[in-house]
Amino acid sequence: MTDNLVQNTTQGWTTIYDHPGKVQSKFLTVDGYRTHYRETGSAASHPLVLVHGANIQVGLGSDRWFPNLIPLGERFHVFAIDELGGGDTEPPRDIDDIGHIRVRAEHVLAFIEALDVGPVHLLGQSQGAWIAAYVALRRPDLVAELVLVDSASLALPGGGVGSKGVDTKYSDAFVPGTMVRSGLEMSREGIRRWLSTMTYDASILPDSFLDRCVELGTKWMPIWEKPWMKFWSDGGRRNVEQYEVDGMHISEHMDQLTKQPLIIWGNNSVKGLDNGVSLYKRMKGAEFYVFDKANHFLWIDRWRDFNSLVSWFLTRND
Repeated sequence: MTDNLVQNTTQGWTTIYDHPGKVQSKFLTVDGYRTHYRETGSAASHPLVLVHGANIQVGLGSDRWFPNLIPLGERFHVFAIDELGGGDTEPPRDIDDIGHIRVRAEHVLAFIEALDVGPVHLLGQSQGAWIAAYVALRRPDLVAELVLVDSASLALPGGGVGSKGVDTKYSDAFVPGTMVRSGLEMSREGIRRWLSTMTYDASILPDSFLDRCVELGTKWMPIWEKPWMKFWSDGGRRNVEQYEVDGMHISEHMDQLTKQPLIIWGNNSVKGLDNGVSLYKRMKGAEFYVFDKANHFLWIDRWRDFNSLVSWFLTRND
């Protein structure tokens, strides 16, 4: 059963590792930071910015979009950013801000401004969905359409740490009450075991992707170690505050969005399907789609369907 699922799922996929010539690796100075991003698609197509979620200690940035960049580039001019503290982008100047979602959000906002191609379609996953919503709230003139993917950061205070509905197989990967990763072996199989908490079937993950994760983790984990432990030394207060806008959790501001988003969730998500439903009910006019046989990393689990759904939603009014 698993083998058939993997064979059927990966058949015909076009990844950034199999076809590196179809994606450009570029750098742009944003707010003084040397910022790395990947770009593909025609400049004549509508711009689409992909915003990844937390790269907690491992530094996994835009690589996570490996089965989506090129297919989406057939319809859009795609930009996938490496956020501060991940991929090939620099860490924040104040190292104690590493991982801080509002600091990363301001950087993403400045990145979109620097691209000067807006308004853009904006797609964010997990913490990246929080960032995408933040950009849409602060600068609605920069956003054409909004897609929010499987985000406890949007649905729950404190990003869902210790919250009802978040699967223990996810939370058990961290030091209790924190998002400080514990017991991660920096090898292909170590990374695969870690990602098995967020994918429906981790055997789908290609060696090229796992090797890149090992490369990034080897680079970033020593940089993250001390400031990330310090981030949690106040008992989680700073974690709760980072998700707030004007003193309230960002979900309290969702009625101010000028564009009603598409929300996508995994039926098997470790972040809890009920949390996705709750978020959807708080966002009047939003559209909600649930993928079966899909975990938190549903854009990999159901890459073909994900690319098709996103393309449909973003072009439905063309």
